[in-house]
Amino acid sequence: MKVKASASLDGIKYEWLGQSTVRITGKDGLVVYTDPVELDDDPPKGDLILITHHHVDHCLPEFVAAIRDESTRLVAFHDSYIKYCTQDIKGVRTVKIGQTIELGGVRITGVEAYTKKGFHMRGEGCGFTIELSGQRIYLSGDTARTEEMDNLKDIDVAVISLCDNIHAIEPDEIVEAVKKIRPRLFIPVHFTPLDESNPQLPEDGLLYTKDPRFFTKKEDPARLVRSFEGSGIEIAVLKKLGRPEI
Repeated sequence: MKVKASASLDGIKYEWLGQSTVRITGKDGLVVYTDPVELDDDPPKGDLILITHHHVDHCLPEFVAAIRDESTRLVAFHDSYIKYCTQDIKGVRTVKIGQTIELGGVRITGVEAYTKKGFHMRGEGCGFTIELSGQRIYLSGDTARTEEMDNLKDIDVAVISLCDNIHAIEPDEIVEAVKKIRPRLFIPVHFTPLDESNPQLPEDGLLYTKDPRFFTKKEDPARLVRSFEGSGIEIAVLKKLGRPEI
């Protein structure tokens, strides 16, 4: 299967910059970023930035600052996450599970995201559904397959975390969740490409790195393509465009 630099559906463009950082460009040029921790060279400023939770592989202030200007709106789950992830809280909103807000013509609803083990407890993070130019997008955040995920309806594009490093999020379970959701397009994120080098521990051996490769195992989502044959679901395996340093 060919790895693509981007995927498009009905004029909306999706680019994967790494980890759960996705750039969504609407038909009118509106730019949305999700969980910015990896960026490509000279990224355009975002009209909207969405943050699912505060972990360092999903939210770092320096990456938010690089794609933010005075007109950028930012949405996060907790007040505390906003303070952690941004250097200036002006123009920032929170959204609770089940709450819907509208910013610049984009409707954003908070949805559950959690795992049965590990670092993602219920109530500590979220996912989002995003309604943009008539398209309904699901951004999972870090979550295993859940009842709430299975009950999502009318999703056009599902951007879902594929795995982690402690087997709390498993690719095979995500495949079954996607089949239940039945989006038109599935974009897997939150994995380390097979061709990336392994991260190196600092000389003192202490793990205080911000390198996302420590947080997700290597995976090849192309191996999942056969699982969707005959389902009517397209899987887009995207090339990682970003890098973890700015």
